[in-house]
Order: sequence, then structure tokens, then C-alpha cells
Amino acid sequence: MAARTRLSLKTRLFHWLLAPWRWLKRLVCLIGWVVLSASLLLALAIGALLYPLPSSESMQMESLKRLVQKNTQARLISPEATYGYTPLHAIDRDLLYAIVLAEDAHFFEHQGLNYDAMIDALIANWRRGEHAFGGSTITQQVAKNLYLDNRKSYRRKLQEVVIARRLERALSKNEILELYLNLAEFGPDIYGVDRASAYYFGAQPGAIDAAQGAYLALFLPSPRRYHYTLHQNRNRTPALIRKYRTILRGMAQRGYISPAQQRHYEERIHDRQWP
Repeated sequence: MAARTRLSLKTRLFHWLLAPWRWLKRLVCLIGWVVLSASLLLALAIGALLYPLPSSESMQMESLKRLVQKNTQARLISPEATYGYTPLHAIDRDLLYAIVLAEDAHFFEHQGLNYDAMIDALIANWRRGEHAFGGSTITQQVAKNLYLDNRKSYRRKLQEVVIARRLERALSKNEILELYLNLAEFGPDIYGVDRASAYYFGAQPGAIDAAQGAYLALFLPSPRRYHYTLHQNRNRTPALIRKYRTILRGMAQRGYISPAQQRHYEERIHDRQWP
């Protein structure tokens, strides 16, 4: 009887010592199931996010040109509004570089995304408690205008990032820039550099100088707002003048225009001949 009692005590002690290991084993199994479930849910979410997006293989330049024209025509409101598509070779170099410097100075260097600008925009949003997504490159703007709507959400921003990377793989920088210059809005019912050049200067995109290109670039952050304040009301604020000069200075530093041209264009501000 005593031997059985001692055996029972040993057995109970043995089971008591093994109990933590059994619970640990159960905990590991539970964590494994949680991780597996979370991974499956994440994979499904990524699939739902990426499945409807166009592939790089489908992004052919000719089809994208047609999509640019279709989307832009659909945005026109007035029956009298017109739109024309202009190939890159027919756009003056000064106009092209002025807009690149204003909108995405590192366009020819990055692969579709400016991570520093995106992080800065996210930090600014967090501080202000807003969801105004800034920091978009020219490629991202093309992605948004070709394939997405204007709703502001993290899901749409992630889709924009994915499409931008695919555009960079499918097209050259010049092709992306051509699409952008024909998509960009410069005022109400004023889309693309062809219409903008004609509306503001009565000229073709191939006859625009650096001063006029820098002026057009000022409209891009908020084209409808600046159409009324800058163009119609001639409200040339100090901030806009500084940006205009910054664009010209950047063009001179990169050798697109000479220092003499830069000074000449800046002097026109004081002569009330701006641009």
C-alpha cells in the first residue's frame, strides 16, 4: 500500500512537472494557427487589392494614349471645350523641364516613387489628423489619372503606388512624361499642354519659352484655384513669385536656360510683363 502511495505521488509529481510543457505546447500551436490565419487573411487582402489592377504587360503606349484621350474627353464639362493630344517631340523643351522641376524635380532619377516625399506627407497627415496624400511623383499622377478615382484612402494610395511601379517597368521616362503632359489639368476644362498653351498664350506647345513654361507650372498644384486667382484676378502673391523664380533658377542651374535668360525672365515680373 505504501509503495502504491509512493508511486502515485511520483506520478502526480511527474505530471505536475510536465504540465507547463503541455501548456507551452498548446500555446505554440495556438500562436501557429493565429499566424497562419493572419497570413491567409493578409494574402487575401493583397489579392483583392492587386487583382483588379492592370499588369505591366498590358501597358502599351498606343493603348495608353487612347486611354488618356478617352479619360480626358470624359472630364470636359462645357460643350465648347476642346482637347488635343500632343506627342513629346512637339512640346518645347523649356516647357517640359519647367513642369518637371515644379512637379517632380527627381523624375528622371527615381523609379516612380519618391520615398522621402511620401514619408514627409504621411508625417504631415499624422500631425494634422488629415488624409491629404501628397508627395506624388509624375508617374503616380499618371497612374491615378489613368486608372483610379479621386477618392482619398490608403487603399487607393497603395494601388497608385503599385500601378506607378508597373508603369515604370513598362514605359520609358519620356513616354510617361508625354502621358502626364497630356493629362495634366491647367484650369477648368483646360487639360493637356496643347489646350493650356493655346488658352493662356495663343501658341502651340512647341513655341513656349521658359518663362511661359514656369508660369504654366504654377497652376498644377491646384489648377482651378490658380486659374481664378492668378490668371483672372492677376493675384501674383509673393509665394507664387518665389516659386516662379525657383523654377527658373533650377533651369539655369541645370543648363536648360542661360543665366542671362534667367535674369531677363525674372526682370519681366517687375515690368508687369509676367510671364
